[in-house]
Amino acid sequence: MTIWVTSIRAIDGVNTPELQQADNDYAVGRLVDKVAQSPYKSNTLIFVVEDDAQDGADHVDAHRTTAYIVGPFVRRHAVVSQFYPTVNLLRTIEDILGLQHLNIYTATQRPMTDVFDLHQPEWTFNATPSSFLYCTQLPLPECIAPTKIPKPMHGSAYWAKKTAAFDFTKEDNLGDPERFNRIIWEGLKENLPYPSKTTGTDLRKKAGEATRNESRCSTVSYSGLHQLLRRSIRQMKMPHESLNFAAQFRNLG
Repeated sequence: MTIWVTSIRAIDGVNTPELQQADNDYAVGRLVDKVAQSPYKSNTLIFVVEDDAQDGADHVDAHRTTAYIVGPFVRRHAVVSQFYPTVNLLRTIEDILGLQHLNIYTATQRPMTDVFDLHQPEWTFNATPSSFLYCTQLPLPECIAPTKIPKPMHGSAYWAKKTAAFDFTKEDNLGDPERFNRIIWEGLKENLPYPSKTTGTDLRKKAGEATRNESRCSTVSYSGLHQLLRRSIRQMKMPHESLNFAAQFRNLG
């Protein structure tokens, strides 16, 4: 099942980039929360990706983005720095569900084994809204945020004026995404220069404790992940024929 989470209207005071991002994140969190509290938590994996990572440059690359995987047998509190294009994510889903490859691209990529841990079958999640959202009219749980609720850099009137030339009636219709990116940057970063070239910084050397924790965790072998996938499929009561991908998995090991 695919769910598309987006903000298409400024309602309940969710009318600035900071608030819309926080609202979007909380929507994803509530979905994960519902699954975590459901009978399906032991055989459900949730993959969260951006649609789509090909614009919005930062100091590294315009195609760079984050992905999140939530569910059983997923490493907890881990930041995985291994480079993965979207094709690796699709390959992982194919193998878990026992599907045939979409094309040669997924057939020649490996699954995201660094994400999984055979010793983590249990997981929990409780969604907590960003403290930013408490300055909106959204129906939120009791505020446990700091007493001083953060405010957006600019109000809705500022953003309406700055983006008046853009058509937001449908997605992917900006016309001039480069100009839009600069408007967002200037509104959120103020006097910080807009990134014009990559710095060449190796972020893996700056990941600190998260990276050290990552290096101490053993990665899942292909044979181990194959066992994990077989177990998960049995729990989902999928037909035995869906395990046809086992031979392919062994050939890649």
